[in-house]
Amino acid sequence: MSRFSLDTTVGAVVAAAPATSRVFQRLGIDFCCGGKVALGKACEGKGIAPAALLAELDAAAAGPAAGPDLSSEGLEAIVDYVLDRHHTFVKREVPRLSALMEKVVRVHGERHPDTLPALGRVWSATAGHLMDHLGKEENVLFPWIRAVASGRVPAAAAQGIEGPLSVMEAEHEDHGANLARIRELTGGFVAPADACGSWLALWGGLAEFEADVHQHVHVENNVLFPKVREAVFGR
Repeated sequence: MSRFSLDTTVGAVVAAAPATSRVFQRLGIDFCCGGKVALGKACEGKGIAPAALLAELDAAAAGPAAGPDLSSEGLEAIVDYVLDRHHTFVKREVPRLSALMEKVVRVHGERHPDTLPALGRVWSATAGHLMDHLGKEENVLFPWIRAVASGRVPAAAAQGIEGPLSVMEAEHEDHGANLARIRELTGGFVAPADACGSWLALWGGLAEFEADVHQHVHVENNVLFPKVREAVFGR
């Protein structure tokens, strides 16, 4: 018998067994913004046999982890993890990928007018929105979470944190839509025959970027934010 039920949400599966994120990533099942969808519904949406998915998830859960199990960590430890792992990654990769994108669009855009110029625009918007998002987390949300965790915020005032949490969740949805559009424009990150070295590096970097942002959003939506709400509202 599988350790998971078809009624279990995708996000709960990844929270319990982080290595299962590899399965969802490969099958194109959203485990971050779409993490509240039950496995059964996810199978229906992708035309996947439920028994086959459960078997893959069990196998992944029994193998090496894709990331640390944060389910038993405290709020401040999770915030530190997000900052050290994901914020650092985005800040490092955005300038590098932006430079590659500018070069590839400039050199090859005329020969690929239906994809590369649009990709450049979507990437620029995605990168800008993500950097703004990190600033809101670092300057507003995360200090508030630390204050809640340390008991420095009165219970009534702490409930105001729902506003920033909801804003971040809405922005996560936007990030997910932008990444899906990037995947579409890149043909699933499969480079054409005339791709140069920079183009190949860009496609590989975008695929890695997508995977990291999906993990980033999963940790916040399905682990950190529920723990914050439990601490503040008891739910």
